[in-house]
Amino acid sequence: MRLFVSEGAPGNLPVLAAAGRVRGRAELLISTVGPEECMVPFLTRPKVPVLQLDSGNYLFSTSSICRYFFLLSGWEQDDLTNQWLEWEATELQRSW
Repeated sequence: MRLFVSEGAPGNLPVLAAAGRVRGRAELLISTVGPEECMVPFLTRPKVPVLQLDSGNYLFSTSSICRYFFLLSGWEQDDLTNQWLEWEATELQRSW
């Protein structure tokens, strides 16, 4: 897997925190790219963070990337985790 982040992108912090949970459980390469680099070929605008899976598929929602990392780490998500991820996606991301 390859995680693309960009300096100053608002979704980086939760994704990098969740990525720490998969350390030692999966191979993950983290690459820093420019904010205008398009990492997902079918999107019309650049978007980071982006997780490119080994299958070639992309996850480009901060919440979906975090949930994927939680799944890989074996961490059971509870209502509080889901509530914070939803808040981050609907409130925090909107403020940027």
